[in-house]
Amino acid sequence: MSKEADTDDVRDPGSLEDEGTEVVGPSEERPNAADEAIQEELVRLQQEVEKLRELYLRKLADFENFRKRQEREVEEFRRFANASLVKECLPVLDNLERALAAATGSGSGLREGVELVLKQFREVLTRHGVIEVDPLGQAFDPTVHEAIARQERGDVTDPTVVSVLQKGYLLGERLLRPALVIVAVPTSGGGDEAGPVDLEEG
Repeated sequence: MSKEADTDDVRDPGSLEDEGTEVVGPSEERPNAADEAIQEELVRLQQEVEKLRELYLRKLADFENFRKRQEREVEEFRRFANASLVKECLPVLDNLERALAAATGSGSGLREGVELVLKQFREVLTRHGVIEVDPLGQAFDPTVHEAIARQERGDVTDPTVVSVLQKGYLLGERLLRPALVIVAVPTSGGGDEAGPVDLEEG
């Protein structure tokens, strides 16, 4: 074999790269470093997710405890909301018992005793914001009056309360009980009459 042939078989390493042949070198370490960085980032994210999950569970437990505490407080408020009113009514109850006890004797002073109790009871209700609705002689107001009968009369021009069968009461602006009333309406030609009322609002 000639020296020329031997020279042809020896190739420059650079030519191998030109032909697409893989060259093993230090670049093989780069993918491993990238994988490690990805794994580290993944571990960090997993730890952060776990922390957020624990925080969420704690907040959820705190909210549930808060909700239960609020329910207990509301229930307790409902049970004792009227305690002060009831407490102030007790002296009224005492005076009623005293009035009845006085009536079993000579019977004198019963009216005075009942009037005193009634005055005291009204004062208690007034202090607690209860307003009496006694609309005798006033224009009929279906928002606070309940008409159970009507009378046609010539001396009225608008529906007017002419009799109060049962007083109504407001608690502040809230209606506790409407006043039961009889309403006079202008005469329509048939004379005075009494019967179920059919009055429209306004």
